[in-house]
Amino acid sequence: MQPRPPDFTDVNKDNISTLEHVIKNALNRASFIALDTEFTGLGGKEANTRAPNIEERYINLCKVVKTHAVVAFGITIFEDPTASGQVASGGLEKQYNVYNFNFTLLSQVDHIISPRSLQFLSDSGFDFNKQIRRGIPYTPGRDPTSVSSNDPNAIMRSIFSHILTRNVPIIVHNGFLDLIYIYYSFYAELPEKLSTFVADLGEMFHAGIVDTKYIADYVTREKSSFLAYLFRKYEREQVDRKNSGDKSYLLIRIQKGCDNSQWTNMGVYEKTHTNVTSSKRPLEQQYCEQYAAHGFCSQRMRCGNSHDLDFILDEQAKEVDSKRKRRKNQHIDEESNSKEHVSASMPPTVIPSTKPDQYDNYHSAHFDAYMTGFIFARQLMKYTSATVMNEYKNKLYLISKNLPLLIEKNVVGWTLMSVEC
Repeated sequence: MQPRPPDFTDVNKDNISTLEHVIKNALNRASFIALDTEFTGLGGKEANTRAPNIEERYINLCKVVKTHAVVAFGITIFEDPTASGQVASGGLEKQYNVYNFNFTLLSQVDHIISPRSLQFLSDSGFDFNKQIRRGIPYTPGRDPTSVSSNDPNAIMRSIFSHILTRNVPIIVHNGFLDLIYIYYSFYAELPEKLSTFVADLGEMFHAGIVDTKYIADYVTREKSSFLAYLFRKYEREQVDRKNSGDKSYLLIRIQKGCDNSQWTNMGVYEKTHTNVTSSKRPLEQQYCEQYAAHGFCSQRMRCGNSHDLDFILDEQAKEVDSKRKRRKNQHIDEESNSKEHVSASMPPTVIPSTKPDQYDNYHSAHFDAYMTGFIFARQLMKYTSATVMNEYKNKLYLISKNLPLLIEKNVVGWTLMSVEC
């Protein structure tokens, strides 16, 4: 079976006007908001989007964003019911109510669709016919200032503007490019200088931006930090913690409903394990090390090794256990800092496939936004909210860099750090 994403509300041009109040009411409940985009291209090698100089990199990324388009926008809202007094605190579970929205978008300006992105979106289950028929028409860049309350473009911008009124953290995963796409699609023309863009981000999102990939790479120092790997690992970990009976764990309730008064709780971790079956694999089966490390494999379906994240995590758990036993035999401390917990429990929420490419089905804007928020919730549990928001916010992960893009407010305003790092 293919991975099954959590329930979500599909938003398109036919229902966005009726759902606008539902979405804004959900935003009003937010403790934090996770965002993700799917778009039509990353630019080829000639785009030089990984230039060593970050100012140059930003300029090149802006060129890509202006010539491509967002096709889906995911907004996942995490509400802490204990903060509003809906439920009493003090139990082992850390509860969140989650509202999950997927916006299908159709840019009204000519744009490029790269063949690789076309294949990636198709492999991930993106419905191009639906996008053409029901995509929310939007015009990027400067707001055309439509006065029609029924204009989907105006409603989309109004929803995004409502996000900006919420004084809660915005959560992304490796989100530098996502934020550039979001800024251009729903806010304004892109500034010429990176420093201006960074300053605008600081003004737009007052409570700060948290990049979960930065925390995973530079704080937790995970073995791998691509989105699906972290989500799968942490999800399994939470099941183990719940089953232990003496450890705190996340309890996620997906809220699904037609209006603000009819949300239905979908208890993610209240489902049993009985519907999950493990597939038989050859004894000599190995996992793809490239996929395990980076979340992609150039061989794709031609790869003879497994891309199944559960199999990868199970095998990594065996590797850790084998190393631990060797250390014990050599009288080396079992509690070495290199010890890593990788659960072998089967999780209740997502059933994997053993077909190599099926984990591409993790990729959709709403599922990626949900996974990002879930990872952040786990990071809050591990490091505490005070630590995360005081030490790790406003640090955007930069590919091929040893330091993040740091947004810091001082006496003269917002300052860009780590430009040359």
